[in-house]
Amino acid sequence: MGCGMKSIFKNVIISLLIIIVAIIVYYLFISSRPIATAKQESASLPVVNILKLSSVNHLLNIKTYGEIVSERILNIKYRDSGKIIKIGKNINNGEYIKKGDLIFKIDSFYIGNEIKEKLASREILLLKLKNVNSQIDTTGLKKKEIIIQRDIIKNQLNRRTSVKSKVFSDNSLDELRLSLSLKEQSLIDNIELLNTLNIELETLNFEIERLQILIDKLNKDLVETRVFAPFSGHLSNLNLEVGKEISKNDNLGILSDTDNLEVKFFVGGSDYFKLTQFRDNGLKEIVDIKWMIGNKFYETKGRVSRIDGLVNKEIAGINVYAKIEKSLPLIPLGAFVEINLNSDLMSKGIKVPTSSIFDNKYIYLVRNNRLIQHKISIISEENDGVLIEDNNLSGNYIATTRLSNMQDNMQVKTITK
Repeated sequence: MGCGMKSIFKNVIISLLIIIVAIIVYYLFISSRPIATAKQESASLPVVNILKLSSVNHLLNIKTYGEIVSERILNIKYRDSGKIIKIGKNINNGEYIKKGDLIFKIDSFYIGNEIKEKLASREILLLKLKNVNSQIDTTGLKKKEIIIQRDIIKNQLNRRTSVKSKVFSDNSLDELRLSLSLKEQSLIDNIELLNTLNIELETLNFEIERLQILIDKLNKDLVETRVFAPFSGHLSNLNLEVGKEISKNDNLGILSDTDNLEVKFFVGGSDYFKLTQFRDNGLKEIVDIKWMIGNKFYETKGRVSRIDGLVNKEIAGINVYAKIEKSLPLIPLGAFVEINLNSDLMSKGIKVPTSSIFDNKYIYLVRNNRLIQHKISIISEENDGVLIEDNNLSGNYIATTRLSNMQDNMQVKTITK
């Protein structure tokens, strides 16, 4: 009985020992497993090349294309209706004419006749004016004579009425009073006539002045029946022929100033952002202009003279105009040219590989073996990469490897180039 109990106790102890050993081995196995797993995960992480970013000084540059335009373009019109009776010398499409050259002449017959009629009417009015002035002078002299006679009669009447004795009869006094009254009435009539003549004089002067204005206008119209070139340039889209009846504001052609040319070019997208970094948004900056004839390039320079005041919101850009300082040889209006706009101001930027930019909007920085998506502003595309705004990126690391499944906060294994 005692031996049996000992045997059972012994078996229990052995079993407990086996269980304890098994537990210890299990925990040892579990505690060592994470190390092995971490190595396995590290071995399966995607590998990316990284590059340390550093700032570089650069000059702003915009390369674009544009067309040659004229500083001045005139739509040839005539301000009234009429009939073309003459066309100037060498008035043909594509011809170069000088300032002051005759373009065309309108029939001036009716204007000339009207001027003659107005001049005749003015002469008649001038004769009337001369007659009225003469009447005014005569009436003025009569007025003076009436006043003298009135004063004489008035003095006689005063002297006779002052005598107390009846030396003078009542009839003689009445005759004097009647004579005085008649002179007073004559004076009143004379003054009224003078007033009437002066009014007539003013009316005639007004009519003569009005006629003179009409005559001056007709003379101007007569001069303007000959249409001259207001500046030198080339003709195009002509619609002129002798005998043609034209109406007011008909388009008869175009005169383009080809001695003063501009280049018009569009700046949009990232280039528009660069333009805002120029001094005064690029005004007065020098542009290099290239134009090709056959296989030969010609070069000249221009200076930015003006910028459109309205941004095209659809394409986020604007039209810029540069005055050509020296015309290219044989360059026609509308010619397609290459434009380079360079700034003399140094700016800071960072050059990154083209492969590191996604959708032209962002790059992936690498911190603690994790990808960080970061938005960027592109300055320009260079031959050896893309120049972006610094924005405190200098000193950071960027992923230069493109992965198909790259995303923000993704864990990677890095290799420094």
